[in-house]
Amino acid sequence: MIDYLNLKNSYIAAIQMGLMLNTGYEEAKHGNELLHKFCENCVDNSNYSEQDKRAMKHDLELVKETLSQEIELHFRGV
Repeated sequence: MIDYLNLKNSYIAAIQMGLMLNTGYEEAKHGNELLHKFCENCVDNSNYSEQDKRAMKHDLELVKETLSQEIELHFRGV
Protein backbone atom coordinates (compact mmCIF):
# COMPACT_ATOMS: atom_id res chain seq x y z
CA MET A 1 0.00 0.00 0.00
CA ILE A 2 1.31 3.45 -0.86
CA ASP A 3 1.40 6.26 1.63
CA TYR A 4 -0.59 8.82 -0.33
CA LEU A 5 0.56 11.89 1.60
CA ASN A 6 4.20 10.91 1.18
CA LEU A 7 3.64 10.37 -2.55
CA LYS A 8 1.93 13.75 -2.95
CA ASN A 9 4.54 15.61 -0.90
CA SER A 10 7.36 13.97 -2.88
CA TYR A 11 5.68 15.06 -6.14
CA ILE A 12 5.46 18.65 -4.92
CA ALA A 13 9.02 18.64 -3.57
CA ALA A 14 10.43 17.25 -6.83
CA ILE A 15 8.89 20.06 -8.90
CA GLN A 16 9.91 22.74 -6.42
CA MET A 17 13.46 21.36 -6.28
CA GLY A 18 13.63 21.45 -10.07
CA LEU A 19 12.62 25.11 -10.03
CA MET A 20 15.22 25.90 -7.37
CA LEU A 21 17.88 24.18 -9.47
CA ASN A 22 16.97 26.32 -12.49
CA THR A 23 15.37 23.61 -14.59
CA GLY A 24 14.18 25.00 -17.91
CA TYR A 25 10.55 25.89 -18.57
CA GLU A 26 9.83 22.96 -20.87
CA GLU A 27 11.53 20.50 -18.54
CA ALA A 28 9.52 21.78 -15.57
CA LYS A 29 6.24 21.53 -17.49
CA HIS A 30 7.11 18.06 -18.78
CA GLY A 31 8.22 16.95 -15.32
CA ASN A 32 4.91 18.10 -13.85
CA GLU A 33 2.99 16.05 -16.43
CA LEU A 34 5.20 13.02 -15.97
CA LEU A 35 5.11 13.03 -12.17
CA HIS A 36 1.35 13.62 -12.17
CA LYS A 37 0.82 10.57 -14.38
CA PHE A 38 3.22 8.51 -12.24
CA CYS A 39 1.31 9.43 -9.07
CA GLU A 40 -2.02 8.62 -10.70
CA ASN A 41 -0.67 5.20 -11.71
CA CYS A 42 0.53 4.57 -8.16
CA VAL A 43 -2.94 5.42 -6.85
CA ASP A 44 -4.60 3.22 -9.49
CA ASN A 45 -2.40 0.29 -8.50
CA SER A 46 -2.92 0.74 -4.76
CA ASN A 47 -5.27 -1.19 -2.48
CA TYR A 48 -7.35 1.86 -1.59
CA SER A 49 -11.11 1.77 -2.23
CA GLU A 50 -12.38 3.12 -5.54
CA GLN A 51 -13.92 6.08 -3.73
CA ASP A 52 -10.59 6.88 -2.05
CA LYS A 53 -8.78 6.53 -5.37
CA ARG A 54 -11.15 9.01 -7.01
CA ALA A 55 -10.62 11.49 -4.17
CA MET A 56 -6.84 11.10 -4.36
CA LYS A 57 -6.78 11.52 -8.14
CA HIS A 58 -8.93 14.65 -7.82
CA ASP A 59 -6.49 15.97 -5.22
CA LEU A 60 -3.57 15.18 -7.54
CA GLU A 61 -5.28 17.12 -10.31
CA LEU A 62 -5.49 20.15 -8.01
CA VAL A 63 -1.82 19.72 -7.11
CA LYS A 64 -0.90 19.54 -10.80
CA GLU A 65 -2.80 22.76 -11.54
CA THR A 66 -1.23 24.54 -8.57
CA LEU A 67 2.24 23.44 -9.64
CA SER A 68 1.52 24.54 -13.22
CA GLN A 69 0.67 27.99 -11.91
CA GLU A 70 3.81 28.00 -9.77
CA ILE A 71 5.90 27.09 -12.82
CA GLU A 72 4.30 29.88 -14.86
CA LEU A 73 4.92 32.43 -12.12
CA HIS A 74 8.50 31.26 -11.65
CA PHE A 75 9.35 31.77 -15.32
CA ARG A 76 7.46 35.04 -15.67
CA GLY A 77 9.54 36.45 -12.81
CA VAL A 78 12.88 35.47 -14.39
